[in-house]
Amino acid sequence: MIFACIVIVGQCMVVDYSDLSWTENAGSYLGIVSMLLLIVSMVLSNQHEKKNTHK
Repeated sequence: MIFACIVIVGQCMVVDYSDLSWTENAGSYLGIVSMLLLIVSMVLSNQHEKKNTHK
């Protein structure tokens, strides 16, 4: 999760804030969204594992 957060910060630094269009920043947007989805999947996986170990 730490690595994903670092990648998100890095992608935010690369975004061209003067032109937020998809054509200029597609790679950065995809990187941010993919890392956010990775974090969500990790959190949900951890919750599922905790729930199964307490049974």
